[in-house]
Amino acid sequence: MAIFNLPMHLFLSWPINRELISHVTHGMVVQSCSPMQISEFEVQRWQQEVASDNEQIRQIALDEIGWMIKRFGVFGWDSLLIHPNPKTRNNGVSKHAQFYVSQMLEFIAANHEKPLTIQQIAEYVELNSNYAMGLFQRVMQLTIKQYITAMRINHARALLSESDKSILEVALTAGFSSSSRFYDTFSKFVGITPLKYRKKSREKLSF
Repeated sequence: MAIFNLPMHLFLSWPINRELISHVTHGMVVQSCSPMQISEFEVQRWQQEVASDNEQIRQIALDEIGWMIKRFGVFGWDSLLIHPNPKTRNNGVSKHAQFYVSQMLEFIAANHEKPLTIQQIAEYVELNSNYAMGLFQRVMQLTIKQYITAMRINHARALLSESDKSILEVALTAGFSSSSRFYDTFSKFVGITPLKYRKKSREKLSF
């Protein structure tokens, strides 16, 4: 068994099954339906490489973990029943906070490809905007805007890998207002341009 601590923004940036993302961000524990997807050797290597001082080695390990989780989503998973403390989770977040953030996550997941404002999200859960923002950040460890951007980038990565849509079509479908804004955000978030990402992802698939 191995435990990897991955930043939420990194997890959300991967082209992963949306339902799986929803399960994980809602705090559910999931188990692969195909347990033989990776070997013990790979897990041990990833543990070592994720902690490496070499940026390239660390990035390769993270890329491999990302593709493993995508495979996890394709082959299917089961939700495991867990019995958390009825008052709080281990991180001290109350069930009250979890409930509202869960509602916000569902609203964002259903509408992230549309123009979204903090006010709209707060109104959906019937909370004050500032209170909703603080609640979300305390639970998710990132802001609402960062989460929406991550969701959109995740959607865009899937479209770039799996469709023949133009860059403008990908941008608009994923919820960006223009191709230029999409280019800037994607390049900053992923580290390469959308065109380069499409080329690299298709090279991996054809390998």
